Amino acid sequence: MRLILPILTNNRSGSLSDFISFWSNIYSYDDSEKYEFIHNDILSKSDLTQLYEWKNGMKLSVSKTNSLKSKIIKKLDIINSLKAEENIDIDEFLKEFKNVSVVWKIFLLHIINPKIYPIYDQHIHRAFRFINNQSTEGINASINEKDKLNFYFVEYLPFVTRTGETDLKKMDEAFFAFGQFINIGNQKILAE
Repeated sequence: MRLILPILTNNRSGSLSDFISFWSNIYSYDDSEKYEFIHNDILSKSDLTQLYEWKNGMKLSVSKTNSLKSKIIKKLDIINSLKAEENIDIDEFLKEFKNVSVVWKIFLLHIINPKIYPIYDQHIHRAFRFINNQSTEGINASINEKDKLNFYFVEYLPFVTRTGETDLKKMDEAFFAFGQFINIGNQKILAE
């Protein structure tokens, strides 16, 4: 059996493309075939369920399934209408989906337009803060919903837009993998 072992090196190129290339190769997430439904021009209830199961990393619990049905799938016509539009009125979107958690709401934006709206979660938040020399203390799943939304629209989305990165999925993979890496205390390794 041949093992493929990644080796971290101290390469401070400062290049976002190098960062994305390296860390996206370390990314590992199950059920990647479920993510492929994002490319459908018109989404079905099943497509949305599969996508949210992918985001959740496992089959949805009964309470999450009920939430998905009542807060998102119930508005499938609106979602497909937004998916067909070139630009989304974010204020209207936020009003329409006000009862959806921030992580799921942002993922819905990503589903609607994956070329403009990157995915958000605690790992991406942590990675962004770390690479911008900001504190990563307290970056976890229990961050205040308002703080998550503010971070996404005020800091992260403008950053992603400025980079001009076109493969937001690959960028997500890199930030996710790096955010997980530093979450388990490995930032000390990087600081040395």
